[in-house]
Amino acid sequence: MSLLTRGTNKLSQLEIDVSKDWAGHLIKNIGPAAENADALRKVEAVLQTAMATKGDILFRGDSVAERLSPDAGKGYSFLRSRGAGLSPVWQDIESLIQFMTGAVNRAAAFDLSIPSPAVSQLTQQASSPPGRVATSVLSPPEPDVTVETVAWPGGAVASSPSLDVPTPGISGQVAIGSPVGGALADDGGVQTDETAQANNDAANDMTLLPPVPAVNDAYYFGRSSLWDWLELRMGTTGNGIWDFVWEYWNGIWVSLADVIDNTSGFRVTGTRLVTFTRPLDWVQTTVGGIANLYWIRARVSTYTSVVTQPKGTRAFTWIKY
Repeated sequence: MSLLTRGTNKLSQLEIDVSKDWAGHLIKNIGPAAENADALRKVEAVLQTAMATKGDILFRGDSVAERLSPDAGKGYSFLRSRGAGLSPVWQDIESLIQFMTGAVNRAAAFDLSIPSPAVSQLTQQASSPPGRVATSVLSPPEPDVTVETVAWPGGAVASSPSLDVPTPGISGQVAIGSPVGGALADDGGVQTDETAQANNDAANDMTLLPPVPAVNDAYYFGRSSLWDWLELRMGTTGNGIWDFVWEYWNGIWVSLADVIDNTSGFRVTGTRLVTFTRPLDWVQTTVGGIANLYWIRARVSTYTSVVTQPKGTRAFTWIKY
């Protein structure tokens, strides 16, 4: 049945008697809808599309009412409007989560991992003294487990162990390095001033041992103020059988305490440190004509053979503050 009459080409030109019973023509409740302009336009859209059957869902498309496909929205789905000018879409529960959270749903698992504290040995390596801040040293104290006991009437005893974990202490040191104040090679009592060679970057210009060493041959390093360790940049690695003793001057030559010789007797390459405990009775002296320095020396204590003479490139002295 068509409601358009002859001479009426648009639905908007059609006058509908809302008081008439249209139920017999499958049109209901026009009266209330006509009271609202938006509702009237919806009625217009319904009249322009194919008549809906039971179970259909209609929505307003570009210009007229449109019918969703029969399989739209199957399963655990929902109908979502996408905004003005766009058709609604069916989405499932996963899409709902994405729509609500703005992202793919994720599960987060938290795992508590407590790494063991690292204990580092204080080391220094300078490329251009003076000045370098030493690496902080973490000193983790050991936890203490105590047990508290409570005596109850009748002789019963209850115990409750408790873990007491002290707070670790972190300490730092500052060290300043500078060129050596003096460097001397001693070959059988003949001392050669190599201060200039020790303070430049020319390779292998420090004769750390003579070509053929002997007991009491030595190499001296000095600085005008008290200092704490030696940095030596090796040039040529020595190869042979000999031993050193590291000594300082307190009126006579005596052994340094707590020496750690990372040069291994001038037998390893690279930048190496010689550390020691600063002597309390260390005094200045003159060696090879270079006066008023705090000197240490590496003196050959035993010698068997030499294959390669060790040579150095540069040296620095360091002070801890």
